[in-house]
Formats: sequence, structure tokens, C-alpha cells
Amino acid sequence: MKKKIFLATTFFLIIVSLFTYYKSTLKIKETFKEQENIFLKKQYYLPQNLDRYIHYYSTHPEVSIEDIIAIVNVNKDKRPYQDIKKANINKGILTLINKYNYLDENYAPKDMIIIDPAYAYAQKQTLKEVNEAFINMYNDALKDGISFYVVSAYRSYNYQKQLYAKYLINYGEIYTEDISARPGYSEHQSGLALDILSEKVPMAKFQITKAYKWLKKNSYKYGFILRYPEGKSYLTCYNFEPWHYRYIGVKDAQKVYEENLTFDEYYAYYLDN
Repeated sequence: MKKKIFLATTFFLIIVSLFTYYKSTLKIKETFKEQENIFLKKQYYLPQNLDRYIHYYSTHPEVSIEDIIAIVNVNKDKRPYQDIKKANINKGILTLINKYNYLDENYAPKDMIIIDPAYAYAQKQTLKEVNEAFINMYNDALKDGISFYVVSAYRSYNYQKQLYAKYLINYGEIYTEDISARPGYSEHQSGLALDILSEKVPMAKFQITKAYKWLKKNSYKYGFILRYPEGKSYLTCYNFEPWHYRYIGVKDAQKVYEENLTFDEYYAYYLDN
């Protein structure tokens, strides 16, 4: 008799456990479906990132759905340098280089030329296509009474290594990570990035100049984008840099400008395939 009672009790407990598990699983699925529908309706939603959206949402309920999508799309839900891969240089001028996509130590772009001293400080090099686009932009800016010049362009892996090390000594690791790329992770190594300033204006004050305002409004017309815009550090991993412009071609630069995206966001949604 005791054995029968024990078996009956055990069977009852198993049934209750299974029912409880079923209800719990059903509730989780319903919650997941509700959350999926929330994300599905948002712009820039990528179905392959759904699990990561929901996970980030569960741990950061204070963040807007739009920002969660952007953060996950650009891999910012992971620590910088945590999940890295080689930059896809087959994308050409649309190659993404950031803290998750790197260039080999021996990578150097082909078809580089020295920028004419009339447009740049010292012996700066960039790609021929970038140089031509910059000269067109420079000449049109002059017509509006605006002048600027290139202070930094192509940087080799070793140059960036020395620069990064210098910053570490002068500023420490935390601040350096906000203002400088580690070697291999700098856009300057691609030959597609230009640092642009006005004569006799320090970097810290460039953002209040007419030149910056002109570039911010017009640079996309020549294929350039402001690579690290104000208020987007949580996506780009770098402080606002009003002087740093990246060449991606007129067609794509216009879309980045019109949709108010960082290149990281634009790449994830439109180009990463």
C-alpha cells in the first residue's frame, strides 16, 4: 500500500512539474513573441540579431528600442576588441574599419599619391580617388569663402602603433581608447580617412568654425562623411571628432547623411552581406 501511495504521489508530482514547465515555457514563448513584434516594427531591424536585441533589452530596460537595435547591429553589445574579424577589403571604399574589424599589419592601400602641398600639411598621402574628391570639395568651399586643409591622411600600421603608444603615456588607457585607434584598427591605414582643419585653428576649436559647419552640411556631396559625429560615441566607440572625414563615395555618403547614421550602422544594415 505504501508503495502504491508513493508511486501515485510521485506520478502526481511529475504531472504537476510538467504542467508548470509547460506553462512557464508557453509564457516565455509568448513574451518572446511580444518582444519580437516590438523590434519587427522598427527601422533597421535585422532578424539575425533578434536574440541579442531581446537579451540587451532584458538587461538594459532603460534604453530605447531604436538605440538597442543600433547598439546590437554595430556589435556594441560586446566589448571592443572582444569579437574581432578581418576587415572585408573586397568592399573597396566601403570597407569597415573599427574596434571589431581590423586591417593586417602589412596592409597598405594601392594607388596612393602625395597630396599637393597647396591642400595639405607636409607629405600626406591618400588614395587618388580620395585626393580628387577632396580637391573638388576644397575648390567649391573656397567659392563660399571657406578654407581648410588636410593635416593627416594615410598612416601605416607602425605609425599608428607609435602614435597610440604616445597617447597611452600622455593620457592613460581609458582616455586613449576614446580618442585613438589601436594599430590595425585605424581608418587612416586604409587611405580613406582625412583629418581636416582650418589654418591656425586648434582641433579643440574646429567645431565652432565656419569650415566645420560647411563640411558637416556639404561633405557628403563629394563622397565624405563625418565619421565620428557628435552624440554617437555610444556607437562609434570614439569621442566626437569634427575633423575626421571618411570617403565612401557620393552615392553612399548621401544615404548616410540623409538617414543620419554612423558608418557603422549603415554598413551593418546595408552592406554587411
